Amino acid sequence: MGKLDGKVAFITGGARGQGRSHALALAREGADIVVVDIGGQSLGHPNSPVASASDLEETVRLVEDLDRRCVAVTADVRSDEQVKSAVERAVSEFGHIDIVVANAGIADKTTPFWEITREDWDGLLAVKLTGVWQTCKYTAQQLIRQGTGGSMILISSVAGIKGLAGLAHYNAAKFGVRGLAKTFANELGEFGIRVNSIHPGTVDTPMIDAIASMSGATKEQLMPGFLQLQIFQQPLEPRDTSAGVVWLASDDSRYVTGLELVIDGGWITK
Repeated sequence: MGKLDGKVAFITGGARGQGRSHALALAREGADIVVVDIGGQSLGHPNSPVASASDLEETVRLVEDLDRRCVAVTADVRSDEQVKSAVERAVSEFGHIDIVVANAGIADKTTPFWEITREDWDGLLAVKLTGVWQTCKYTAQQLIRQGTGGSMILISSVAGIKGLAGLAHYNAAKFGVRGLAKTFANELGEFGIRVNSIHPGTVDTPMIDAIASMSGATKEQLMPGFLQLQIFQQPLEPRDTSAGVVWLASDDSRYVTGLELVIDGGWITK
């Protein structure tokens, strides 16, 4: 028996990295999975590499290897209609949604805030902030209709608590996600829906490679600068964040809402 038997989890940005890890962790506890990702569609600004259709297919395969159902939906969280359609697809396949993990995100190069272009500013916030709002907007409507509560988990960052030089637009988005979680927790509490945010430190995923590449560096050159900000000077693994996702998705945290769950190797404390 898993902690999440009979539950359905809707996960954005689930084709690779932390999103894939969340999908597998929830599936191991018995949840069926709807995994949403851009699937190689053009991003535009910023010019961040995105997950491919084959990445999305691999997540499905890995979930199914755990004997859970997994439905993949190619959708861009910047698109109102695509997010709405993805939620409708999830309900048509499973009949309900119980867990929402708003995880989709992109990276950009490190740049002084006065040199960030308007196109890169708007593009990054469209994914990392507006995309979270849209994901929660349409899934919340479904959770309210169901009348059985639910758990919404918004993936923010230590950058939603502390400022990171060179990543002003990333900071703005992640602080915004933190604020959304607080607001949504207040608005959805009467429906028994819990909303919490997770704030990871440096997690070793393709996003670190992307930031390094776009900044004209390698991950090996970039990583020490991030790690020196933590007490534990080792990168987190995706499974470290996923452990928090499972806890917030399960009844183990049934009276927890509005929480900022920091999983950061001691970044905030140092």
